Amino acid sequence: MNNFKLKSQAVFAFFLLAISMFVFGGDFRSDGNWWLSLPKNVRLVYVAGFFDGKEIGHNFSTWKYMTPNANKAEQAGVNQARQSYSEYSQKYSHNVTADQLVDGLDSFYSDYRNRRIQLSSGVWLVLNGIAGTPDDELNKMIENWRKNSTD
Repeated sequence: MNNFKLKSQAVFAFFLLAISMFVFGGDFRSDGNWWLSLPKNVRLVYVAGFFDGKEIGHNFSTWKYMTPNANKAEQAGVNQARQSYSEYSQKYSHNVTADQLVDGLDSFYSDYRNRRIQLSSGVWLVLNGIAGTPDDELNKMIENWRKNSTD
């Protein structure tokens, strides 16, 4: 996909999100109902943004304490956060493509019982499925998210 087309789709996705937030006001929920209302190209752009957001989130959680003035406890905390991020990224998102994650989310939210689950949690559950979490364990996770996904 060329750079101009991707940027155009990103701008379109941004405006769609902004309009959705305006229309829904305080009731906006980025859950499965919202996800399924998006066109496929917007879903792909959203997931690309998710992967970029994952990286910046990692940086935001460590940059403050990556200074020469950080004490040993702060440096140890940064090292633990970086190790956790690296381990989870390798296990859950290494070699996962945007198309694969979109397909997984589409399948996940095709089950009406999952539609109230927030998108960020849906991503986590789909990544667990892709990573090979055993079905029994994954089904228990999904059931717990269903129970906790209230208005």
